Amino acid sequence: MPATGHAEAIDDGRKTHRRAETIFMILLVAAGFVLRLWGLTRMHTWDENVYLQDAETICCGKTNYSELDRRPPLLSLLWAGIFLLRNSSYAAAIVTALLNALGAVWTYLSGRMIAGRLAAAIAALLFGFAPFFVDQGHGLLTDAPALSLIALSFWLLLRALEQQTDARFAAAGFALALCVLMRFGSLSSVGVLSLLVLAADRWARAMLACAVGLLVGLGPYLCWSRVRYGGFLATLQKGWNNVGGSSESPLFYVKQCGNIFGWVSLAGLALWITRFAWARWGCTENPPRLRGPLAKVRGARWLEAYLWLWGLAVLVFFSALRHSEHRYIMPLAPPLFLLAAIGLSVLAQGRRKGARVAGTVVLAGALLYTFLPLRQRVDTGFLDHSVSEEMQVAEFLNRNVPAGTVLYTNCNYPDFAYYTNFPVEALDESGPDLYTDLGQMKDGGILIAYRQEEDFPDAAPSLDWVDANPHFQRLHEFPSLVLFQYRTQPQK
Repeated sequence: MPATGHAEAIDDGRKTHRRAETIFMILLVAAGFVLRLWGLTRMHTWDENVYLQDAETICCGKTNYSELDRRPPLLSLLWAGIFLLRNSSYAAAIVTALLNALGAVWTYLSGRMIAGRLAAAIAALLFGFAPFFVDQGHGLLTDAPALSLIALSFWLLLRALEQQTDARFAAAGFALALCVLMRFGSLSSVGVLSLLVLAADRWARAMLACAVGLLVGLGPYLCWSRVRYGGFLATLQKGWNNVGGSSESPLFYVKQCGNIFGWVSLAGLALWITRFAWARWGCTENPPRLRGPLAKVRGARWLEAYLWLWGLAVLVFFSALRHSEHRYIMPLAPPLFLLAAIGLSVLAQGRRKGARVAGTVVLAGALLYTFLPLRQRVDTGFLDHSVSEEMQVAEFLNRNVPAGTVLYTNCNYPDFAYYTNFPVEALDESGPDLYTDLGQMKDGGILIAYRQEEDFPDAAPSLDWVDANPHFQRLHEFPSLVLFQYRTQPQK
């Protein structure tokens, strides 16, 4: 009887833990979703409008402009399905915010398998509420959704290693394919994640199953690219060539790590290094150990070494690119947050109760201080009714210009394409080719010319040049741009 009572107590304790864990994950997703959705707006710019436009091209047959030949398709495909029910950028924002918020849960599940519940919870909180990631998760770009899919792929690979079946490795491979289809730049993360398969007992069989899943996910798109654009990798190559911008220092991301991932994450990495040094040089008799089931079964050292390899590989890859933006380095988040969380969890694992209480207070205070800037997001209204100048221009064109009129511009052309139904021709940004294009415009076409000002210091063609050209006549003026109508017969 006592043995039975003890077993029941253990079972009740496990049920309590599962309930608490479920509540934590629900709250984690709900809070992350609301924060990422807060400030819901109809105003979007450039890349966001490209994916919205491509979604309408897929589901509605909109043909005035498309970048499907060089953009990853998955986000637009997801929105296209939503648009069949409700064609609204609000609907796209809701679905995207939910996908972005789910990445924190997949990070938690991965962390639990590696390092136990405490470290997993810390990593999930960093993923879900680090201010930079909340801000990026609010937008309609592919970076944050791709990051969530990377977190999903990592969890599926760990599950496959825990219980090794062909189906599980194939599911992980399919998830890796979704990462690429969401963002072509995810190829670097996919390559590193694929190395996990080598840890399988029958790694060749596991690699084959993973490759089948990857092929099932990527195959239809690659075949479509071959039929539509003449090559299986044509869209990926064009997308790679389309990346442009000013070059940054190779140390750009190293210098920006604190701003992107938060200083508490860097402190966690420092604590991890300290923890490793204690264990390596025998500074303590009972160094903290990873408590996740996978770490216990397959060993902890290689898992932590793998996280470092993953993080360094991603950092080196994006640092080597000719153009750098803060959002590009987001795939570094899963390994960095997990390592930081392992380090931070040491604060709450002291041998004495007083040390554990003090460490927990310090840890909670550091996390709250890190997440404090999120207050600025909720200080504004849930709906943002702002309207961009491009939206105002589109409204004017929709009311006053005949259908079928071609719009020509060398800036913000995805905006005018999405907000209107007029055919849009993207001109060269500057140089002789731009002026050649201007002489080949269709009769009655509209030139959208930006003024030379702070936002467009090198705007070309200059308004003086257009005014002096007898083929152009001013149609309407806006604060940052002027609409000109082109006539093949010079105006007198």
